Order: sequence, then C-alpha cells, then structure tokens
Amino acid sequence: MMRRSFQVMGIIFACAGSLPAQAASPRQGTFTVKGKLNGSCVLPQTAPLMLSTTVPASGKLDPALSNASWTIAGLTCNSGSQITVSARSLRLNVPRTSLAPAQSQTVNFTAKASGWASSDANVTTGETTALGSTTLYGGAPKTQNAPKTGTIIVSVSNFVVSTNKGSSANSAKLIDGAYSATIILTLTPSV
Repeated sequence: MMRRSFQVMGIIFACAGSLPAQAASPRQGTFTVKGKLNGSCVLPQTAPLMLSTTVPASGKLDPALSNASWTIAGLTCNSGSQITVSARSLRLNVPRTSLAPAQSQTVNFTAKASGWASSDANVTTGETTALGSTTLYGGAPKTQNAPKTGTIIVSVSNFVVSTNKGSSANSAKLIDGAYSATIILTLTPSV
C-alpha cells in the first residue's frame, strides 16, 4: 500500500510542475539602489597620428606643415572625462649619431586638440639638442565635466629647429631626408 501512495504522490508532483506559474501581483513604490557605475570613453583613433615630411637639400622645413590637421569623429564618454595630448618631436627617420655644427635633425612643435574640453589640450615638444631623442612629451590633461559625444580637431604649429646650446635656431640647417613625429591622444573618464 505504501508503494502505491508514493506512485500517486510522484504523479501529482510531476503534473504540478507542468502547470503555468502564477505571477505575483505587481508592487509599486520607490526603491533605493546603491552602486557605482564606472565611466567609459571611446576614442575611435587608437593608433598615434603620424606627422611626416621630407626636408630638401636646402634644409628648409615645408611651411605647409603649419596647416596640417586631423579631424577625429565618434569620440564618446558616458561621464566627465579628460583629454591629453602627447607627442615626440619631428625627427630624421634614420637619425645620425653626430652632426656638424649648425646642423640639426630635430624640430620641436606644438600639437593641439580642440573641440572636446572648454580649453584646448596641447603639448610642445622640448628637445634641447640638435640630435634629439625619442622622448614622449605629455601635455596637461583638460577636463570635460559632462558626458559628451563629439569630434575633435588636432592641429600642429610653432615649428622650431632644435639646436645645440649656444646655437641659433634661425641659423641651424636641417639635414635633408624623411622626418616624422607621433602625436598620441588619450581620452579617459574623470570619474
């Protein structure tokens, strides 16, 4: 007899599992949820911007470089953010280890990112010798206090030939050849 009651109970439980569940009646009210959402930013241009030129035998830098600019669209941050510009000086692609007096293979410049924060983020490279180096110069971060989606324009200006101490930048002649510089943008949440 005991065996039959277990079978009957098993059938009842099996059938109960196939019945639709009854939804609880909805509750209305104000509920407090505590937590912290981390901010995030998207910068579609992740590779460094490349500034390049060829210096002719005259040693004169192309004046059109002062008009070089890049437009980067699709930046977005879901919170306040900071934008920073870093750059390496414009330098001969295959640098020499020594130079004659009044020669240079390095050019300092200013890179500026505008359109994101209330003031432009910028950096000026600061090489102090004609040989130059691969130093990455970082500018001060500029803050955007609110979430934002937008476009920035990166431009370059103020090209000055780097010379050895005691030399005049106006008299230094650049070595002819291919030159390049890198400009790096960093966009981070400030929350």
